[in-house]
Amino acid sequence: MTDYASLNMGHPATSCRLVLLAGFQVKVYGLDEIRSSDLPIACIIATHGRLSNQKRMSNFVYGLLGHIGQISQGKKKKRDVIVVTLDQRNHGDRLVDGNANLAYDKNPQHLFDMASSIVGGCQDVSMIIDFLACYLFPNGERVIDEWVATGVSLGGHVVWRLLHHEPRIKHAIPILGVPLEAFTRLMGTRATSQGLEFAPPLYPPSLRPLLEVPIPEGCYSGKKILSIHGGSDPVVPFELGRDDIMRVKEEFGGQLELFVQDGIGHAVTFEMLQKTAEWVWLWALSANKPSTASQL
Repeated sequence: MTDYASLNMGHPATSCRLVLLAGFQVKVYGLDEIRSSDLPIACIIATHGRLSNQKRMSNFVYGLLGHIGQISQGKKKKRDVIVVTLDQRNHGDRLVDGNANLAYDKNPQHLFDMASSIVGGCQDVSMIIDFLACYLFPNGERVIDEWVATGVSLGGHVVWRLLHHEPRIKHAIPILGVPLEAFTRLMGTRATSQGLEFAPPLYPPSLRPLLEVPIPEGCYSGKKILSIHGGSDPVVPFELGRDDIMRVKEEFGGQLELFVQDGIGHAVTFEMLQKTAEWVWLWALSANKPSTASQL
């Protein structure tokens, strides 16, 4: 399990502003710290995992922004950075039915609850991209010109689907997630491990056109992706997504790097968060054009 309280890695809390997008609550971190700058802004949208909430992501954000600040000391940057968090559908302040967030042992609708959460999460992220700037900068005082997606577990699955469906996401760090192409394999394995048949009604025919789709042409081209995994993760095993992740790099033109941390289960570690910060700095913030991701 992730020790969220420690993920600030000793870095102090940043400013945090609650913003309501037509009643949809998001938290924006780091605005006060860049108030005196006129650089364009990169916005990292960080999505939490199943059974978590955006409140628990605060120390993740403090650690992420703190480490970015640490590694950028004395270096030239082309953008400032802020982080946005949100409660996923049916989580946190949006919770309606806690049972819908449980797995097959207590919730036979686990597949379609997960799938709808992922699709809804992507819609929420696109809404943030569409409208956040007008709420923050109604007079056009600043420009957000780069959008970065990261997320944990359920949030990691959201990030992978965003790479299919949201062209404005060009830099992504899915943590403990698998590509959309591997999602039914993951969920089928969960079902069969419970002695359940991965067939209707567990897997309704109406879901197949949504989940079993060809990879959109060019969706990974030019994207900068750091895929992070626990080497001993029993919840989202890396092996279930390995082949599809490698295809992104080998067949579909994505700039992809893997970080698989040996001996780690379904948990976010300091090393994972540090790698996330380094990836954001390398591709979205640094004024020096990287020649290769191996600089991490």
